[in-house]
Amino acid sequence: MAGERNGTSCLLYRFDSADDVALVGQLELTSTFNGTPIDISSKSSNDFVALMDAELSTKGRSVAGSLIYNNEAEYRLMRTNAIAGNLDEYVLDYTGLVDDQIRFYGIPNGLSDALPMGDKVTTSITILSVGEEI
Repeated sequence: MAGERNGTSCLLYRFDSADDVALVGQLELTSTFNGTPIDISSKSSNDFVALMDAELSTKGRSVAGSLIYNNEAEYRLMRTNAIAGNLDEYVLDYTGLVDDQIRFYGIPNGLSDALPMGDKVTTSITILSVGEEI
């Protein structure tokens, strides 16, 4: 089916300081947009909640999932960035088409590695977005 979102074809890329693109790896993920409505309730609301229209605070994307790395260098860099809280520029690519890419700045967080004997390294990780999507 054309246009279908399939997590097995989702790739994570990282931009370096020279704006070169590196393939970090393949993802199975949950991508969540977060935003909190702004409460503007007052006594004149008669104890009902009043929320500001078309305004959210603490907006951001949270990408959580399992990552299979492209190479050892990306594995080491992701660990370093998660431990240090380093900001990087990432792209989620769902199908290889430019229209199905999400580009954002983010900080890797909550890193947990699985290193089974004789099998691929898989990392459970969350990348928290910072600022607007690019």
